[in-house]
Order: sequence, then structure tokens, then C-alpha cells
Amino acid sequence: MKLRTIEISGFKSFADKTKIDFKDGITGIVGPNGSGKSNIIEAVRWVMGETSAKSLRGGKMPDVIFSGTEKRKPLARASVTIIFDNSDHFLDSKFDEVMVTRRLFRNGESQYEINKQECRLRDVLNLFIDTGLGRESFSIISQGRVESIFNSKPEERRAIIEEAAGVLEYKQDKKRAEKELEKTSGYLERVNDLTVELEKQVQPLEQQAAVAKDYLEQKKRFDILDQTKLVRTIDGNSVIQAQLETERQQLKEQLSELTTRSATLSEQRSQIKETINAQTKQKDQTQMELVRLNRLEEQLKGEKDLQAERRKFAEQEKLRLEKEKNEIQTQIDKSTRERSELRERLTQLSKRIAEKNEALKLIRENDKEHQEQKLKQEIENLRADYVENLQSLTTLKNQYNFNLQDQQRDEQQRSKITLDIATLEQQLENHHATQKGCQAAFLELDAVIKQRATRIKELTIQQDQSRTDYEQQRQQWLDGSNVAHRVESKLEALTNLKNEHTGFYQGVRSVLKQKSKFKGIVGPVAEIIDVPEAYTVAIETALGNQVQNVVVETDQVAKEMIEFLKQNRQGRVTFLPKNALKLRQLTSAVQNELERLSGLVGVASDLIKTEPQNRIIGQYLLGTTLIIDTLENAVVASQKISRRNRIITLEGDVIGIGGTMTGGATRKNTTGVLQQDQEIKKLKSQFDTMQQQLEQKELQVQKTLSVGKDAQSKLQKITKEQQIDQQQLSELANQRALEEERIKELERRRKAIQFELSQIDDEENHSSNLQGKIAEIEAKVKEIKTATEKKQSTLATLTDDAGERQNQITNLNVELAQLKEQLSQQKQRLEDLEGVVGRSKQQLKDYEAQITNLHHDERLSDSNVNHYSLKEVQKQLLDSNHRSEKIQEKLQLSQVQQDQVTADYEIAQQNLNQVGSQLNDVERQQSLNQNRIEIAVDRLSEEYGQTIESVQKNVLTKITDEQLDRELKLLKRGLTELGTVNLGAIDEYERVSSRYNFLNEQRKDLMDSKQQLDQSIAEIDQEAGQRFKQTFDQVATEFAQVFVKMFGGGKAKLELTDPEHILTTGIEIKAQPPGKKLQRLSLLSGGEKSLTAITLLFAILQVKPVPFCILDEVEAAFDDANVDRFARYLKTFRDTTQFIIITHRKGTMMEADVLYGVTMQESGVSKMVSVSIDEAEQRELV
Repeated sequence: MKLRTIEISGFKSFADKTKIDFKDGITGIVGPNGSGKSNIIEAVRWVMGETSAKSLRGGKMPDVIFSGTEKRKPLARASVTIIFDNSDHFLDSKFDEVMVTRRLFRNGESQYEINKQECRLRDVLNLFIDTGLGRESFSIISQGRVESIFNSKPEERRAIIEEAAGVLEYKQDKKRAEKELEKTSGYLERVNDLTVELEKQVQPLEQQAAVAKDYLEQKKRFDILDQTKLVRTIDGNSVIQAQLETERQQLKEQLSELTTRSATLSEQRSQIKETINAQTKQKDQTQMELVRLNRLEEQLKGEKDLQAERRKFAEQEKLRLEKEKNEIQTQIDKSTRERSELRERLTQLSKRIAEKNEALKLIRENDKEHQEQKLKQEIENLRADYVENLQSLTTLKNQYNFNLQDQQRDEQQRSKITLDIATLEQQLENHHATQKGCQAAFLELDAVIKQRATRIKELTIQQDQSRTDYEQQRQQWLDGSNVAHRVESKLEALTNLKNEHTGFYQGVRSVLKQKSKFKGIVGPVAEIIDVPEAYTVAIETALGNQVQNVVVETDQVAKEMIEFLKQNRQGRVTFLPKNALKLRQLTSAVQNELERLSGLVGVASDLIKTEPQNRIIGQYLLGTTLIIDTLENAVVASQKISRRNRIITLEGDVIGIGGTMTGGATRKNTTGVLQQDQEIKKLKSQFDTMQQQLEQKELQVQKTLSVGKDAQSKLQKITKEQQIDQQQLSELANQRALEEERIKELERRRKAIQFELSQIDDEENHSSNLQGKIAEIEAKVKEIKTATEKKQSTLATLTDDAGERQNQITNLNVELAQLKEQLSQQKQRLEDLEGVVGRSKQQLKDYEAQITNLHHDERLSDSNVNHYSLKEVQKQLLDSNHRSEKIQEKLQLSQVQQDQVTADYEIAQQNLNQVGSQLNDVERQQSLNQNRIEIAVDRLSEEYGQTIESVQKNVLTKITDEQLDRELKLLKRGLTELGTVNLGAIDEYERVSSRYNFLNEQRKDLMDSKQQLDQSIAEIDQEAGQRFKQTFDQVATEFAQVFVKMFGGGKAKLELTDPEHILTTGIEIKAQPPGKKLQRLSLLSGGEKSLTAITLLFAILQVKPVPFCILDEVEAAFDDANVDRFARYLKTFRDTTQFIIITHRKGTMMEADVLYGVTMQESGVSKMVSVSIDEAEQRELV
């Protein structure tokens, strides 16, 4: 085999695709340092499977990809292909030419190919194994490899001999065998653990399966008998049900007849009641008419006297009003004349004021140049204010004087009006008191009637509602009673089972029966722990059969009970002596992991409740068991705690110590001891709640019935009271209307008098207001006068010349102000007179209206008196009394009829209630009987999945009821004595037994495999040792001979450091160069070490020639003489080995057949140049 070609692309400094062809003989690769020569050797090692980036002078494998330069970008991949001539089939391949390719992408992805077929790295390594051509073989000596030979430990040097001896394949086989052995041992260990665990289950399951089969046989017979009894129960109760139905139909017919009779009587009673109501209404109307006529008679008698007094009062009032009317007319005439005179005086005053204003204007126009104009203007303003306020003051005083005159006249009128008002007020007060009394009595009685009407309506609704509620509540009570009876039956059955300790093994029951005789028996575990419902399944799964362990105070008690069981042959029981038990707790390592476990519910012992003295029982049984919510979390938790503790899920799945997993589903009809206790608690709570509800419903039914009767009694009583009060209300309404009419008349008269009095009061108020305004303006006038005097004093000091003019102005102003004041007073007086005339005219109209009303009242009184005659009223009174007596007779007759019908109705109602009660009793018996049938049918459906039709074929007909009950009792006792039976034990035993047998076979197979692997490893060690020893001896002989040739004398040898252990022994190199003594390689000089190492290489090549050998500057440390020896010795291998040498030494170059030059024409990028020495010599000769 020969190395023919290597193609490099993107590998280290070879950015461009570079192809190097190799010929036979010696090929030299030369070039300056850093040009990339060694990258060629590393490319060969890389493509042949090198995986260490460090050995390729890199940090990580992508470092071998061209990283770019200043002119070139980094490449995305590196690729190397090596081609071998395999015509001699040196490599284990059918091809004459073998091409190996390796690619690496910058994302880390690698590709391997052999002859362009994608393969694995292992395929590449296996191609070169034991050929001496591997990535770490002696055929490729890179930089530093020579030093590693003499610097390495003796044990490390043996790798070179192993490569030459071809034992690497044996070592790999041994490594694979050891891994397989380790795996097999692990499997065997796990199988042993499982087998031991299953051994503990097989025997108990076998016993349980036998018990389960016995149980199923007895249960089958029991089910047939029980179904027969249920069918007989259904048939028997169906016959009774038919009889009850016949009786119910008869009672329903009676009830229908009585209902019809009761309805007829009720209708008659209603008709009579309506008649009585109509007659009562007629009577009330007649009574009201009598009252009205009596009052009218009294009124007519009193009106005659009252009318005479009214006429007298009216005449006097008319005379008074006529007199006052004449006085007012006189005053109007006087005020009219005075008003005409005032208008004339106002005209003259206006002319004089105009003249004064003109004179004042002329004086002021002559005084325009005065320097003190500003001050004068201020004084003028003050004077103007003074004059204005003076005018106002004068006007107000005049008005006040006029009002004083009017007040004297009005005081006389006030005295008379006051006396009239007092008389009217007394009359009004009397009539108001009478009317108020009537109104209060009317409102009070009306409110009572309305309230009573509402109450009547409420009582009627209440009576109807009570009847409806009674029927509904009674039916609800019956339904609830049926459901409670079913729950009670089930609870009683479960309680009896618990009291008889059904579900416990025979031995446990025997011990518990002796509890009163033997002191120190606490009880079974199931009865001393209290488990919350949410954890029942998990705790019962965790305890398993341990729930039936019996807790005792001391181990002495346990001994006594065991002896008792032996003597009486009552079975076996596990006892838990409290004085001998030790606490079981989690290890600290597991406790530290608890907080990090997902879904942890808690430690099982912490989730149950026990009495303080029995706390150790829970800790002993469950102290190391963990409860996790789901199976997924449980698996993860088991791994985290290294499977050191048992874990139970809330659904009852189990992960045992070591990792075993148990789970699945149980049948619905299998109930554990703890679950049975939970069911009893739940049913008891449900039954107690139902009992309370039934008691409340029964009280509610009685209360509803009582309310209905009470409402009926109250309704009858309140209806009679309502009729009496309605009659009194009519009388009060008539009296109230009469009083209201009298009050209206008095109010009208009082209103007219009060209007006149209000006018007088307005005059007085006006005088009071004038007096206040006069005082206010007088103070203001005084203030203005003081301010004016101050300013005039100031003005007098400034000038004396304007005094005369100012006096003139002042005099004119004063005269003008006086004239204006007179004008204002006259105007005000004129306005007052206008007001007096207006008020007098209005008062005159009022008096005329009052006189007209008096005439009208006289005519109205005469009309009222004439409308009714006393005789006519008395005649109507006689007719009304006669009519009232007839209505009373009819009313008494109707009331007698009503009493008779009511008595008949009550008798009918009593009969109706009695028949209804009997019907209810029959229906209740039917309900109970139907309930028994339904319970039996439900049991057939729920417990056996059968219907009454489908079960008929299983019914036993030749057995009597007595035999049936006796056999059922015996079978029930037998099933009870079997206790809690694990019906799944049959299938579980088959499964576990099969699994156990299978694991035994697996264990045997694994043990055979382990034995075979041990034997194979021994054979590998023997073969490898023999081959290593044989090769070592050959290499040692050749090493001694080649050493003499390379050193020109001396001697050397190879020694084993531990010949007794040929598989692990190291190799020691000893050399004695000419003129020196024999010593270890480490004591030689550097050149001697390198030459000795090369000597060892040549010795190996003598023993196991290789197709090619790559040397990277191995002679760098030699002197020229040694280089020549080295180069000459290479020629001895030219016929068998192809050499590729990277060198700087001239002697080596001279022996090369082909030289390749490596340069970097472009910085960072390697290029190849080749020269054939033979062709160069021929060209030189030519």
C-alpha cells in the first residue's frame, strides 16, 4: 500500500485547494519557519481520525478552519482528502484505491467519507487499526513526538510496542467486553433485587389467591341466594302494592264525593254571605237615611230661630256699612277738591323754580375766572346734597303728619273691627272644635277600616297559602323520610359490619374479642388512626395489610396473645408492642431534599391523627413514607432522593425502594378498612343532617297547619268588626259635612273684616317707616352741614372778594331748595291724596259687596227654609223606620240559614280530612312498600347488574324461605370470617409468579453471560500479552543491532519494568554510546536521546514495516554526522516504506527523491512548489 495523494482545502493556512502527489521513496518537504509545513502532517493525522484539537495546536476543533487574513475572509469549512493505493489490500477494504475524506464546518458539524460514502468516525478509526498507520501510531512522528518517547514514563512507552504488536484491537475488544460486563452486572444486581422483592410477595399472594378463590365460590352461591330473596321481596311487595292500590282508589272516590259535597256547601255559604252583605248594606243605607232625616228635622227646627237672629244681625250690619260708605264718599269728595288745589300750586311753584335757576345760572357764569373754582364746586355739591336731603326730609315730615291724621280716624274703626273679629273667632273656634272632633274620629275609624280591609285580604291570602304550603311540605316530608330510611339502612349495615370487625382476618377478630379479658390490647391500627378523607387511598395503600396489625402496650401482651392464638388455632396476627417499637425517621439527606420536591403532600406519619400515647405507631409504620400528589412528580422525587424511600401518590400508586413501581386500578366494589370507616362517617353525617331536616320539616308542617286555622278564625272575627265600623263611619261623615258648611260661612265673614283691618295696619307700618327715614335723613343733613361749614371756612381764608357773589348764590340756592322742597311736598301730598282716594274707592266697593252678600244670604236662608218642610221630613222618617224593620227581619233569616250551612260545611270538612288522612296513610304505606321494591331493584341493578326479568333464570324455586334465610346467614358468616379478601390476588399472584419465574430465567441468562464475558476478557488478555511479548522481544533484538549501526558502536537494550504483569508493564530504554557506560535514556545528552529514539523507530520498522512513514523534523537536534547516518539509514527502507520528511537539514534533503517547497507568497496563505531530484539532475547533465 502506498500514500498517493492528499488534497487540502481550508485547513489551517491552506486556504486554497492544494493537491500533493506522493511517489515511492523519500519525499522531502522544506520551507521557512511558519510557512505551514507541519500543517501538512497535521492534515494527514486529522483526516485519519484525530479528535484532539490540542494535539493539532488548537484550542478547539473549529480552529483548524482557515481563519482569514487582512486580505481574505475566513472560510466556512475545512476539508482534507487522502488517497491510498490499496492494490495489495493492506487495508481491510475490497477496493484497490481507498479515499478517506473529512470535512468540518464552522458550526461544529463534521462529515466523514470512505470512497465518497458517508460514514462514522469509528469506521475511519477501524480502517487503520493495528496497521501501524493510526493517528497515534509510530508511523507518524510529529514535532515533539521524539522528545515524548524519551521523556515519557515507561508505562506510556508501551503504546508504541502495542501498536506494532497489533494489540489495540484486542484492547478495544476488551474495553467493549468490560463495558458489557459492567452493564450485565448492573442488570444482574437489579434482577436480584427484584427477585428478592418478588419472593416476599409470592407466598402471601398465593395464600391470598387461595382465600380469594374460596371467597368467590361462596360469594357466587350467596349472590344466587340473595338474588332469589330480592326477587321474592319484589314479588311479595308487588302483591301488597296491588291491594293498597285498590284501597287507595276506593278512598279517592270517597274523597272526591266529599270534596264535591264540601264545594257545594261552600258555594251555598258564599251565596248566603253575599245575600247577608247586600242586606246589611241596605240596612246601613236605611240607617244613614234615618240619621240624615233626624238631623234635618233638628236643623229645620233650629233654623227657624237662627234665621231670625241672622236677619237682625244683617240689618244692623247693613246700617253700619251704609254709614261707613257715606263717610268714605264724603272723604273722597274732600280729597278730590284738595287734589285740584294742589295741582294749581304745583304749577306756580314750578314757574318760580325756573326763574331762580335762571338767576343762579347768570351769577355762576360771571364767576368763571375765580381761582378757587374747585373748592367751590365741592361746596356746591355738598349744598346740593344738603338741599336734596332737606327736601326729602320735608316731604317725609309732611307724609308723617298726614298719616297721623289718618291714624286717629282709623283707631275708631279698629276698635269696632276688633270686637267683630273676637265674636267671629269664638264662633269659629267652637265649630272648628266640633268639626275637628268629627274629622279625627272619621280618620281614625277610616284608618281602622282600611287597615282591617288589608288585614282581611292578608288573612284570606294566608289561609289559601297555608293550605298550599301544607300539602307541599307534607309531600316533601314523605320524600325526605324515604331517602333517610334508605341511608339509615345502609348505615346500619355498614355499622354492623364494623362492629363485627368484618374485613379483618380471623386471627385479628379473635384477638379483638378477647380485648375485655386481656389487658394491654389497644386495638387494630385501622381503629387507632384517623385519616383525612383526601389521604385515605394513599394511607391505606401505604399500610397495606398493616392496617390489621394489632397494637398492644407491651411485648409481654403480644406473647400472651400469640400463645392464645396457637392454643385455639385462630390464625396469625402481627402485633405492634409500643414499648418495643423504635421511631422511624427520614435521613438528613432526604429531609434536606424535601423542600425541593414538587408536589410533596407530606410525610405519611404527619398526615394522620392519633392519640398522643399512640403517636409512635404512626411514626413506626409511616415515618419514612412520602406522599406525593401525582405519579409524574413521584417518579422525579424518587430519583432525587436516590430511591431510598417508598413514595405513595394520592391515587395509590407506589414507587418502592430501589425504584419498583406499583399502580393501576382497583374494582369499584373493593373497599378497604379505612375507606369503610370514611363511608360510615359520611353516611352518619348525612343521616344526622337528614334527621334534623325531617324534624324541621315536621315542625314546619304543624306550624303551617296551625297558621291556617288561626287565619280562618281571625278572618271571621275581623269581618264582623268591619261591618259595625263601616256604619259608624257613615254617621261621622254626615256630621263632618254639616260642620264644614257652617265654618265656611264664618270664614268668609272673618276674611272681609280682616282685609279692612290689614289696611289700617298698613297705614301704621307706613308711619313707622317714615319716622325711621326722617331720623336717618336728619342725621345726614347735619353731617352735610358740618362738612359744608368746614369747606366754607377754608374758602374764606383764600378770598374775600367772592363773598358777596357767594352770598347771592347761597341765598338763591336756599330759595331754590325751599321752592323745590315745597314743590316736592305738594307732589307728595298729591300722591298721598291719590292713594287715599284710590283706597277709599276700593273700600267703598268692598262695603257695597258686603251689603250685596248680606242680601244674598237673606234670600238663601229663606230659600233653604222653604225647601224643606218639617212635616215632609217627619213623614219620610216614618217610611224609613218601617223599611228598616223589614230589612232587619230578612237579615236575621239569612243569618240562621248561614249558621245551618256552616255547620253542614264543617261536618263535611271533618269527613274530608278523615278520608284524606286515611288516603295519606295508604299512600305512605304504598311509598314505603314501593321503596322496598325500588331498594331491591336497585340492589339487583347496582350490586348484580341484573333486572327483574333477567334474574328470573337464576332464581331458586325449590328452596323455602326459611332454608333460604338460614343458608344466607351461614354464607354471610363464612364470608365475614374470611375478612377483607384481596380479589385481585388471583390475577396478581399469576402476574407476580410469572414475573418471578421470568426474572429467575433472566438471572440465569445474565449469570451465563457474565461468565462468558469473564472468559472472553481472560482470552483477550492472554492473546494480547503473548503478542506484546513476542513483538517486544523482536523489537528489543532489532533495537540493539540498529543502535550499533546508528552510533557506530556501543550497545543498547530494552527492558520490561514488570515482566510478571505483561499487560501493564512499562518499557525502560538503556543505552551505552561508544566510550560511555550503560545507562538509562534520561541520562543521555539531547542529541543522544533523539538518535536513540529514532533508533527505536527504525527497530520497530524492521519488525513491522509500514507502507508509509511521516517524520516532522525528527533530526533537528542531530549534528551533521548523525544527520548523514540518519539519512543513509533511511535508504535501507526505501523498498518497503514510503517516507515523507519535513526537514531543514541539508543531509536529509540530499537523500530525498522529491522535494516540496512550502511558501507564503501571500501572508497567511501556504502554497506548494515541487521539484523532482532525478529530473533536476538529468536536466543538469544535459
